[in-house]
Amino acid sequence: MKYFSTRGDSKRLDFVDVLTSGTAKDGGLYMPENFPEFSEDEINSFQNLTYQELASNILFPYIEGFLTKNDFEKLVKEAYDSFSIPEVIRLNETENRGFILELFHGPTYAFKDIAMQLLAALLDKAAEKTDQKIVVLGATSGDTGSAAIEACKNFKDINIVILFPDKKISPVQQRQMTTSGASNVFPLAVKGNFDDCQNQVKKMFLENDNKDIRLVSINSINWTRIMAQSVYFFYTKLKLEKKFIASIPSGNFGHAYAGWTAKKMGLSFKGINVATNMNDVLYQLFSKDIYEKKEAKSSLAPSMDISVASNFERLLFEIYEGDGQLLRSLFSSFPMKPIEFNNQTNEIWKDVKTFFQSSTCNDKDIIKTISQSFVDENILFDPHTATALKGNDDLNYDLSDVVTFATAHPAKFPDAVKAQSEYLEKITPEKLKQIMIKDESYSVINNNFEELKSFINSEVLN
Repeated sequence: MKYFSTRGDSKRLDFVDVLTSGTAKDGGLYMPENFPEFSEDEINSFQNLTYQELASNILFPYIEGFLTKNDFEKLVKEAYDSFSIPEVIRLNETENRGFILELFHGPTYAFKDIAMQLLAALLDKAAEKTDQKIVVLGATSGDTGSAAIEACKNFKDINIVILFPDKKISPVQQRQMTTSGASNVFPLAVKGNFDDCQNQVKKMFLENDNKDIRLVSINSINWTRIMAQSVYFFYTKLKLEKKFIASIPSGNFGHAYAGWTAKKMGLSFKGINVATNMNDVLYQLFSKDIYEKKEAKSSLAPSMDISVASNFERLLFEIYEGDGQLLRSLFSSFPMKPIEFNNQTNEIWKDVKTFFQSSTCNDKDIIKTISQSFVDENILFDPHTATALKGNDDLNYDLSDVVTFATAHPAKFPDAVKAQSEYLEKITPEKLKQIMIKDESYSVINNNFEELKSFINSEVLN
């Protein structure tokens, strides 16, 4: 499988080069030359596979040439050994909320673990094949950073630097990043918001000229994240044995694009609700046909406090039928100039809007939804999942067709679920309790690219 940039760079790369990189040199995101296609009969033949076996079959075409099938199967199995349940994820049916897909049974209790454990294991294999030092670099609005650190901390050939917005993530999320005690882990608080962190990371990838290191992205701009997340759409369809609507909390559009990827690979399902919090750039996109950056605001669902949904570029590439030069032109003036769509002139956009719907939810609605769900089902949901549950109601879905993706354990967000504090104490994993009494270790920098560059050169590479 070869990969290329969304912005027209004609150079084709192997999987290992895409795995161990970030944005393309022209600023675009990497895409596979084609999507592996599975027939309905082939998908149905996976019915009795374990999650690990399913992932191996679905994903191997993307990495073929990097590992043998047997080596990849072994790697996938080992990557998911750290999960608290053998099936990795769990699908439950509720009385009043439809189906709930629990994606938070990994070591940091968030859905990011599912892709991150696999990504780190693949990076360790890549480190064996290159004489360059691998430095994982990422920005996080919460869960991505902790999942990446947990996945990478035990690999001695990988250093990891994670930028997060200072004082703008939950205390639990921060401590998951700052209490690892690992010498190869470098948490970095930036005096700014998530978009500032993400912009610094993107600039570092574009301007890195140190040939002795290989900078690797762990954000969902890394194709490995997208492909890994596509697997549980297949898992859900095989468990339900019917078409469904996926209702997904979304900020950077990675989760939603993974669903689109599954569709491109042959999975037939009804569509996706892209649920947003008060930072509703994606809601405005799908409801008003305009992609426009707004100032990100802090919310009770901090992992969604994003004003530029980076992975939407991959969908744009398909909307504009692979015209990389057009995308380069559009992004040369974005975000100063928004990107607008017209149903009459773009048939693909009409198809996209048939598949994707969107909803929005403020903090007051999040608290109300969490409280009401606890009353109705005796289930405590995290604030991100609550945005999707609220969206299901707003869009008047038939809940027998809806699978809401529960993306994190509620104990990671005590401020949002404090009305049920006694119950929360009972269900909080011991591992999360312990990090609250550990000493933190992290650095703080201004929102300044030269400071980031200096930190990496002086602290990480020495």
